[in-house]
Amino acid sequence: MRITFDKNIRTMSGKCKNGNMVFMSMKNDTICIGRTYVYPKLNDQHEAAGGKLKAATQIWKTLPSPFKNELIAYAKAYNSQVLSARKLPVSAFNVFIMAVCKQEEKMNSIEEISVALGNTIAEWITKGHLKAVSVINPFTATLT
Repeated sequence: MRITFDKNIRTMSGKCKNGNMVFMSMKNDTICIGRTYVYPKLNDQHEAAGGKLKAATQIWKTLPSPFKNELIAYAKAYNSQVLSARKLPVSAFNVFIMAVCKQEEKMNSIEEISVALGNTIAEWITKGHLKAVSVINPFTATLT
């Protein structure tokens, strides 16, 4: 179904307040398409990914401050050197999730992460878990 808006609003994307309808902008904001909202069916892959993310979030809360500061520095360097202009910038938490969730198994502690990925961000880069970026100060803070 096509939707038209009053008062010179071109198109937009979103969800109605009652949650029964979703609308999205297409073709450079010239067409707005609306449809009934359908909740996606959950399967085992959703549960596995959710378990990994919950465990990684709990570990993130316990990371030492110097390591988090280096993740922030890495994220800034990544955003300026690797990321294209069309993509949204990443945060330090996003970088941590990218590295941890690439692993096959779920990690439940800092010790498991340091064994699987390495103890410093420099090791994560060397082992290929993160893309290489050039920074002024080398990454030396450790997980443990």
